[in-house]
Amino acid sequence: MHKWNNMHLAKGITFTDTNYFPILKPYTGPTDFSIFPFNKWKSLSGANQALHFFQYDYRFDNAVWKNLESTTRKLIPFDFLFTPDYSLYVEEYLTQLNKEAIYKTRFVGAYWQNCGFNVIPTVSWGNANSFSYALDGLPTNSVLATCGVGNKHCKSSLSLWKYALQRIDSELTPIKIFVYGEPIEVPYIKAELKFIPDYISTHFRS
Repeated sequence: MHKWNNMHLAKGITFTDTNYFPILKPYTGPTDFSIFPFNKWKSLSGANQALHFFQYDYRFDNAVWKNLESTTRKLIPFDFLFTPDYSLYVEEYLTQLNKEAIYKTRFVGAYWQNCGFNVIPTVSWGNANSFSYALDGLPTNSVLATCGVGNKHCKSSLSLWKYALQRIDSELTPIKIFVYGEPIEVPYIKAELKFIPDYISTHFRS
C-alpha cells in the first residue's frame, strides 16, 4: 500500500457508490470570514480566517495530500478551510486523472471535517462531459466555492464556465458560491455569488 494514499485516515469517511469519492457534509454557517491563500498561513492567526487553495496546486499537493496529517496539525488555529482546488483537464482521455484529483480534494475535505474544521467544498470540472462525475460526493444546500480564473480566455471557455455554474446551482442548490476571480454575471443562478479577488487580476491588471 502506497504511503501517500492516506487510507489509514479513512475511518469515518463515507464514499459514493458510483465513483467511490469521499462524501462531504454541507457547510451552512457564517461566511463573513476573511479569506487568504494557503501559502500565507504562517503569517496569520487563524481566527475568523479561511484558507483557500486556488493558487499553485502543484505546490500545495505536497502539503495537503502527501503530508496531510502534519499539515492538518499546523492548521488547527484556522476556523475555516476550503477544500483543495486541483486543475482538471478538458481532454476526454485524461478523465481518470480528473477523477483522481477529485478523489483527493474530497478526501482531504472529509478528513478535515472529521477533525472538526468548518470546510467549504470546492467544485471543479473538465469538459461538459465531466459532469457525469464532477459533482459526485458534493453536498446539497451548502456553501460552495469554485475558481473563475481564466473563464474569459475564449468564448467557449466562458460558455462552459457559465454552464457549469448553472449545473451546480440546479443540481446542488447551494446557499452561496464563493468564486475566486473577477466578478461576472451568470444568468439563471439562484445562489448568491461572492467573488474573491484573485492574484492575477489584483497584481497584474489595472
